[in-house]
Amino acid sequence: MSGARDAIFAALEAARSVRVAARVRAPSPALPADPVAMLRERVAQAGGRLQALTRPGSLDEVEWPAPLDTLHHVYSAHPALASRGVGLATTDVHALAALELCVLRAELAVVESGAVWHVPRSPGERAAALLAEHLVVVVPDSGLVATLHGVYERIRLDRIAFGWLLCGPSKTADIEQALVLGAHGPRSFRLVLEPD
Repeated sequence: MSGARDAIFAALEAARSVRVAARVRAPSPALPADPVAMLRERVAQAGGRLQALTRPGSLDEVEWPAPLDTLHHVYSAHPALASRGVGLATTDVHALAALELCVLRAELAVVESGAVWHVPRSPGERAAALLAEHLVVVVPDSGLVATLHGVYERIRLDRIAFGWLLCGPSKTADIEQALVLGAHGPRSFRLVLEPD
């Protein structure tokens, strides 16, 4: 019995593919000469808008999708803007469908695609990002990376339960090829670069 087993193992060993050297990871591409201009173009191609702030810690310069004083339901993860309405203290994620504005803080922005890497602080924050009428994501200037390779080098998947790449408002197209922005999820997307 052991002779047959040894013959099988020997045949498997002989059929094993040739071992190759360990892969060498290529360095990530550098940021382009004008990363903000390229990021602005990519965000616009995805249906969003980019704005670069001149002062850190303040959102006074942001061109909001609607005047802030007219919005009743706001979820904000940024300390410079207070949540209100259902965004303030709801425990029912379904109630977040009334959100008019969701403001998130993300870690990284990908210059080549306009996507942002965001790790929600709670299930409610994740739902707010999907259910709000308008989504504004604030990213620090130091969070610009050239490509997705740069994102994967900087994030630690073993330390988070959930994270996602967000890019532009939702889009759908029917068989008549009519593109509709915001058919499901946020109708508008703004990416705001905040100085460190």
